[in-house]
Amino acid sequence: MARGIDFTDSAAAVARIAREFDDWAPELTALITDSDTAPVLRPLNTLPIGHQWDRVQGVTLLGDAAHLSAPNGEGANLAMCDGAELGKAIAAHPDDCEAALTEYEQALFPRSAAAATEGAHLHELLFGDNTPHSLVNMLTGHEQTQ
Repeated sequence: MARGIDFTDSAAAVARIAREFDDWAPELTALITDSDTAPVLRPLNTLPIGHQWDRVQGVTLLGDAAHLSAPNGEGANLAMCDGAELGKAIAAHPDDCEAALTEYEQALFPRSAAAATEGAHLHELLFGDNTPHSLVNMLTGHEQTQ
């Protein structure tokens, strides 16, 4: 949606964004058109689904550094899980840090890929080309499987 919008011209940006929602209720489009704040483009950055790295001695990643993905409400949960899993791996291998880090990463990669896949799916439902129909279809049980 942001392609082709000049965010340096606030009035034009507001008008262009509001046009995306022409068939929506005026009470909702007013959230765009009646704001005192200029629109700001805030890109979402993600790592590729299935992102992995080669083992680096004594170093690993957790949280968004390990699996930055589209927001799906699970970011803090994943970071907490990463910390707990890393702690368990270190406790299981108190004299072998490399074994602990390897064990942690082997479990991290599939968990991260699953969460990133869910995040990408949710992002498509909420912001994809078929929005809002894709979200309505999902909520009413009519979501098409791909």
